[in-house]
Amino acid sequence: MSRRAFFFGLLVAALLVFSLYRAKYGARDTAAELMAVEAQIEQAQKEKALLETELAHMSRRDWIEEYARKELGMAPPKADQMAYEDDLDDVVGPPTDGLAPAVDPQAEEAAPGAAEAAP
Repeated sequence: MSRRAFFFGLLVAALLVFSLYRAKYGARDTAAELMAVEAQIEQAQKEKALLETELAHMSRRDWIEEYARKELGMAPPKADQMAYEDDLDDVVGPPTDGLAPAVDPQAEEAAPGAAEAAP
């Protein structure tokens, strides 16, 4: 019986040593992963700060105006381009009562002579 107890104790001790070994290297791997994630977080924070700085620069009114002039060819409106509410009828035409009647192109193609025959 003591021989069985000795081998059982030896087996338990071997399992404990093996478990300790795995735990030690598992903790080392976890620490390495943690450091990699922390490095990614730090890099993302730096990128966020850079993007916020860029946004602050690009949202300035003078930068937008300069970009619109140089890249888009835009300019401030001229006096003849301005229209007041009272002048809209002269500029764009009088308002319509509703939508223009829908024209079905397939109906015109199906009966080309029908449109000519109608008075």
